[in-house]
Amino acid sequence: MKSIFKNKTILITGASGTIGSAIVLKILKSKYFKVVRAMSNDENGLHELLENIDVNLTSFNLKDRMKKKKFRILYGDIRDYKRCLSATKNVDLVIHAAAMKHISICEYNPEETIKTNIIGTKNILNACKANKVKKLIIVSTDKAAYPTNDMGKSKKRAEDLALKFNDKVKKPVTKISCVRFGNVLGSRGSVIPRFIKQINSKKTIHLSSKSMTRFVMTIEDAVRLIFKSLKLMKGNEIFIFKSMYSIKILDLAEVLKKFYSKYIRNINIKIIGVNVKEKFSEVLMTEKEYKSSIEKNEMYIINFKKKGFKKRTKYYDQRNIDSRYTKLLKREQILELLIKNKILS
Repeated sequence: MKSIFKNKTILITGASGTIGSAIVLKILKSKYFKVVRAMSNDENGLHELLENIDVNLTSFNLKDRMKKKKFRILYGDIRDYKRCLSATKNVDLVIHAAAMKHISICEYNPEETIKTNIIGTKNILNACKANKVKKLIIVSTDKAAYPTNDMGKSKKRAEDLALKFNDKVKKPVTKISCVRFGNVLGSRGSVIPRFIKQINSKKTIHLSSKSMTRFVMTIEDAVRLIFKSLKLMKGNEIFIFKSMYSIKILDLAEVLKKFYSKYIRNINIKIIGVNVKEKFSEVLMTEKEYKSSIEKNEMYIINFKKKGFKKRTKYYDQRNIDSRYTKLLKREQILELLIKNKILS
């Protein structure tokens, strides 16, 4: 972390979200930074972030650091270009984690999804260029590979904008890359909090299908991938964490049912059917992306433009990039993972 953040001014967008707030806390704990700016359009979320910092960083004198402008809370929306421009002024590194992420909300509000995920990303790209930011990393999702819903399509479009942004620039000042995540365990609005709410309120877990699988990763893994990508990036890459876990959602539901049966009796699992735009499984990259990728430092690194980049000649190997074919965690392993990461206690 010292080599990435020392004497650097860092902006994190979406700083009140699960990943954004974890990034803020991790950087503040390191004490290597020059200035951290935490930006969000969620006022209550920013207030909770401040409280979280007070609780988790006892040695961190928050008021003193805010007074010295080492840590700044920025209330603002990435849809507003002028706000993006002021937020990125004198910034060295930007971690762009702000987005609309919930599939159902994106489906009901496609125009708002475009404004946030596509136009918002374009605003950040243009602001970074105008203010000569050195590095910009954009947080994306595996749902951008063969997207079937508005959220996935918007994130794919955001990736394309980012990777093509410097095409006509001979010597770009800002290096731009993306990171793709699977489902982050325990994040706000993810499947685990939803299942737990269903158990507590209805004693019934609603499951789309018995055969559905997903890639999952911990918050710690997500933050580590972003930091490692910032260190390695040269521009135009997509970084994907190789060591994501693959789970069957039915197994996850059964684990939660068994765990909560100690307190709540007669918990049921109900199959409600698959949404028309819901995938049975997730893939980390497309066949075209796979052929333009290498495996390095626990990651797949996709780069279509790298000179001298040797394309894969072997067939599209889905065993490690499709959640159907990768080795699934057993139920006892899922329980251990959830307890270890303090999602269940």
